[in-house]
Amino acid sequence: MIKNILLFVGLLFLGGCSIDEANISGTITNAKDGQWIFLEKLTLNDIEKVDSCQIKNESFSFNYKADTINFYRISESDKNYGLIAFQNKDTIVFKADISSLVNFQAIGSKEVEGNTQLLEIINSIKPKTDSLKIIYQKSVGTEEEAIILKRIRKIYDRITLQQKEDLKGFIDQNPNLFINLITLQQLGDVSEYFDYYEKVSSNLDSIYPNNFWIIDIKEKVLSEINTAIGAQATNFKINDSQGKPFELSTLKGSYVLLDFWASWCVPCRRENPLIVDLYKKYHHMGLDIVGISLDDTTKSIDAEENWLKAINQDNLEWKQVSQLNGFESSVCQDYGITSIPSTFLLDTNGIIIARNLRGTILANKLKEIFE
Repeated sequence: MIKNILLFVGLLFLGGCSIDEANISGTITNAKDGQWIFLEKLTLNDIEKVDSCQIKNESFSFNYKADTINFYRISESDKNYGLIAFQNKDTIVFKADISSLVNFQAIGSKEVEGNTQLLEIINSIKPKTDSLKIIYQKSVGTEEEAIILKRIRKIYDRITLQQKEDLKGFIDQNPNLFINLITLQQLGDVSEYFDYYEKVSSNLDSIYPNNFWIIDIKEKVLSEINTAIGAQATNFKINDSQGKPFELSTLKGSYVLLDFWASWCVPCRRENPLIVDLYKKYHHMGLDIVGISLDDTTKSIDAEENWLKAINQDNLEWKQVSQLNGFESSVCQDYGITSIPSTFLLDTNGIIIARNLRGTILANKLKEIFE
């Protein structure tokens, strides 16, 4: 979800803004007079410039009427911006250095003040991880390198675990903040932190009904419920690699491995030889596999050709289907796919009995079933 806010659309210069009526203003140190600063409104897939201003004496101001709460970027460029949540009647005072707008401080609303606290949590591990990098770099090539690396990994795991706890604590202490949508993205995947996704979704939906960002999170929560172990796998009908319609329900009575992959996915391709061996070993015992490709003709004109070529190169003999629309495919939405490889193992009644099994773990599960 949040990753989509990094998309960039063409520049739209809207001219100066009124200082007398400014509702977003601030100081950007070390900025040059005349340098442009932009206010950009975000959607799930696009960014729209809604105001612009030239900096004078390191100061700027915008006057923008927001129709509902949303995410906005105060940006100097596509790579240098601060992200805030803003709604009508907010009056925000923003402060940052031009070298790094992401590390801003702001006052004027619970959202931006909470955002400042959230940034402190997000940035808190950097000095610690930087120190670990220095320690490791000094050990490279010495007899102690392997031992030090092992110790560093344990320390790093403790640091990141503490950050996760701090992020959860932030949500618990600020349950109604819109910026918890960002906190969730920093926390991790919905499957691992389902309770927090559900909590944020429920809280914010009651405050901001019909907000598209919250609808997106609600859909992720629903998808997680629908693909939980013990749930009935959602049926789908998609054209196969021969252009013929294929329906998942036709495999009822077999154990089925749904394998979400793509020709461009290196880990997926690396896993394919093992899956080929497992298919040869267990297909006659009742295992079927459905490969669901996320190759995307909207991103590459060669996507379909690359998909078919990969099927042949990797000797994938089982059913292969694709909507050729990448992560926007309806089957990806139904199964909550945000990264690949992803797998779902279904029993003979189409019930999900395992998720994201790979390598030895997948082989052991199939051995448990068929041997």
